Amino acid sequence: MELSKTYALLMAGGKGTRFWPLSREEHPKQLLKLFSNKTLVEETYDRIHSIIPNERVILATSRVLGPKIIQMFSFIPHENIIVEPVARNTAAAIGYASMLIAQRQPDATLVVLPSDHYVANHQAFIDTLESAMDYAETGAIVTLGITPTHPETGYGYIKFSDFVTMELTEGQETKHRARKIDEFVEKPDRNTAMSYLSAGRYLWNSGIFIFRVDVMIAEIERHLPGLYEGLQQLMELQDKPEDRRLRERIWEQLPDISIDYGIMEKADRELVIPSSFGWSDVGSWKALTNFPTDERGNFESGKVVAVNSRRNVLYSSQGLLAVLGLEEMVVVVTKEAVLVCPMDRTEEVKDLVQELRDKGMDHYL
Repeated sequence: MELSKTYALLMAGGKGTRFWPLSREEHPKQLLKLFSNKTLVEETYDRIHSIIPNERVILATSRVLGPKIIQMFSFIPHENIIVEPVARNTAAAIGYASMLIAQRQPDATLVVLPSDHYVANHQAFIDTLESAMDYAETGAIVTLGITPTHPETGYGYIKFSDFVTMELTEGQETKHRARKIDEFVEKPDRNTAMSYLSAGRYLWNSGIFIFRVDVMIAEIERHLPGLYEGLQQLMELQDKPEDRRLRERIWEQLPDISIDYGIMEKADRELVIPSSFGWSDVGSWKALTNFPTDERGNFESGKVVAVNSRRNVLYSSQGLLAVLGLEEMVVVVTKEAVLVCPMDRTEEVKDLVQELRDKGMDHYL
């Protein structure tokens, strides 16, 4: 593993509607401060900056979030921040970043990281990441699969098979062994998730990928030729007014597809490393119950008083939130909106957001 050839791509363009009303289109989940005085995207950067310097950190974000990300990461070279004119899913952003990096270092390794996840054990995360880099240098596309701790229905799964035998660079040893991938599986219902847990052959899909950029570009050319052609056109443009307008038109025409569907389910040399470093994608308000702040299992943030209340998520960014005799509920208080929701229905918050949009109440979004 040569860290001098390793880049990181922080994916920071999502909307995170399931954290409404705290998350908004102009202030989504990756910009929330849930576990510290830093945003989730800043915590993601902190996890990797000890091994990847600022000049090799790339951020991909949306036009809406671009100014905030640029200000927040003013120490990152401006040319390393990709502001997408329109959202075109993860394959476009990862492909564009790969081509951008390949112009600088054709055999570079790229670590792709969602910017709105939580990791408890930073050193275990880095150790696993370094092992993945070892395999990536041989030409494999590697993902980190999280060893399940319960029958989670909110995550996609990866079914793995045998350990892989692969020649690493001479004299190189790796702490974590990779396995072959049998298939990627969509989010299951509870019974199916329980069967995955008991089978012992399934991992949670973390959305973290590690690969050489030349390998990813070749896979995009092979499996997504339309995307490859569009990205090639983008690489030829310069930073001139007429080129900026053309860039927007080309970007709008790129295929809207995820890296999972477009590449990972089709590539030949894909591997997964079973991982345990205290990971969570913090996908909904319910996920915060895994991080209780008091002895009654409540997650509390802001000015909160809870009496005889258990296993709740209580969040106030405006004034005092006081609850009595409440169990397994989510209560979120912000300046403009309040959410009250049963804990087992937090996945439906995105439906509530859609209802607000249908009623023309976009100013709350």
